[in-house]
Amino acid sequence: MQRRTLIAVTGAALAGSMFGRITAASAATGWQQRWAPEASVDGLGAFEGVEDDRANSHPAGQPHIFVQDDNFRFNMHMVDRDSMTDRQRQEVKGMHAKGADLVVANGETWRWTYAMYIPGSLKATTTFTHIMQMKMPGDGSLPIVTTSLQRVDNMPKIQLHAFNNDVIVGRADLAPLQNKWIDVEFEMTVGDGAKGAVRWALHDGATAVIDVSRSGLDTFLGDRVRPKWGIYRSLGDTSGSLQDTYMLLTRMRAYKATTVAPVRYEAESAARSGGTVDSNHAGFTGTGFVNTENAAGAWVQWTVNAPAGPATLTFRHANGTTANRPMSLTVNGTVVASALAFDPTGDWTAWADVPYTTNLNAGSNTVRLTATTANGGPNLDRLDVVATAA
Repeated sequence: MQRRTLIAVTGAALAGSMFGRITAASAATGWQQRWAPEASVDGLGAFEGVEDDRANSHPAGQPHIFVQDDNFRFNMHMVDRDSMTDRQRQEVKGMHAKGADLVVANGETWRWTYAMYIPGSLKATTTFTHIMQMKMPGDGSLPIVTTSLQRVDNMPKIQLHAFNNDVIVGRADLAPLQNKWIDVEFEMTVGDGAKGAVRWALHDGATAVIDVSRSGLDTFLGDRVRPKWGIYRSLGDTSGSLQDTYMLLTRMRAYKATTVAPVRYEAESAARSGGTVDSNHAGFTGTGFVNTENAAGAWVQWTVNAPAGPATLTFRHANGTTANRPMSLTVNGTVVASALAFDPTGDWTAWADVPYTTNLNAGSNTVRLTATTANGGPNLDRLDVVATAA
């Protein structure tokens, strides 16, 4: 259980939402799907390993972990025993895709999403009952993060516990979440010392039950991090909550945070109503910029190709006047911002970025800026698009 030291990877830790203000020339952080098993197709081969009654304590109950319809099912019986006989364990570990085990390494940020069904028979206990763990591989390693069913002041709770810091990141009442499907979203930045971070969200349909984040955590023990799912519980409960039970998981997905480069669309190549293409003010990119007409209703429209999902649109402009020149932003015919501000930049040769995050459709999209005042819009240089959900 001794920690193995490792030189920390430098760089800013990422936590919570990956979207925000970016410069037009910079890349952004998006998500690359790395793991998307379907239980009915991939079976237990979706995992790096399966710990099904590893002490062979209950052969008649085997298999305890199996596919039921398109769900992964974990059965737990009162007679089941782990190799450490004071506890029970029926878990899967790691992720397997395209013939290889996926590695979650120090310095990386990952997001896992899945749906879970916790029946009323799977209860919170006075000792540990884990239904998800993030661990360093190896039987002697301690958990890094756990999702647990815990009795707190005799009330059943579901909680996220960061072990290295002994921090409860978040906690919610368990009873309202039982006997129904609940959506889970968990993000983790793997970092030694205080470089780690986590985010944990539970949704009951459209209702957000909890959405909490914590940075400054130690989320690395050594080697690599491996997720585990299933039922792992102590027999030392004093509340009488232990009984035969099960848990279901489905729609399991894993995404790795990755750098996404912007796709650039020059304004001089866009469609427009009014205005001219000029090149008399330095600092533009491409072959020029659009000097928008000084009239309400003048517009510039780009055709943008993108995957479906959120994208950050960053408009580069210059405004040498002393007044804001607002424009409405329309995406695929729908106004998403009625008065996007294009503030003064100090000079017509001083260029600044105005970012806005919205959803795009898969394939072709229209993005239009329309002047809303008689002064018209600013000089528009370009639009950079970063699809933040790869």
